[in-house]
Amino acid sequence: MFRFKRLNVGLTACVFLSSAFAVAPSKAADSAVMNGGGPQPDGVVWHNNLESGWAESKRRNVPMVIFVSSERCQYCEAMKRTTWCDGAISKRLRDFVAIRLNPKDNAETLGRIHVPMYPTTMIGAPEGRILEHRTGYQPSGAIHSLLSRSWSLRR
Repeated sequence: MFRFKRLNVGLTACVFLSSAFAVAPSKAADSAVMNGGGPQPDGVVWHNNLESGWAESKRRNVPMVIFVSSERCQYCEAMKRTTWCDGAISKRLRDFVAIRLNPKDNAETLGRIHVPMYPTTMIGAPEGRILEHRTGYQPSGAIHSLLSRSWSLRR
């Protein structure tokens, strides 16, 4: 179990996830994947908790895309409909582990970090370091840039 440290995503981009999230084993961690436990039609599997996504990131040795959204957020819904459904973005996400977190289902995890606004998109390295983050609505072009920069920062 890792020690708790409050993370202000708006101020720090190179903080270790292990210090922000106390990751405890979860019985449903491996099966807690969005879309009924399987890939979407575009082939992207979205994990709905940090534990299962981070475990896959470490296993595959690829970065995580962590999308934090709220149910009543119009900008979050717009990103789900446009940015994340963009075919080119979906193709790029295959080189990452995709994780969606929301306050309703991930209250304990999100209670450990300060999310200044919804949506918030973070890129995390398999070892737990946050490489980059963006707050607010991000169109496809901005996410392409974020994914490219984050992949090169990791190397």
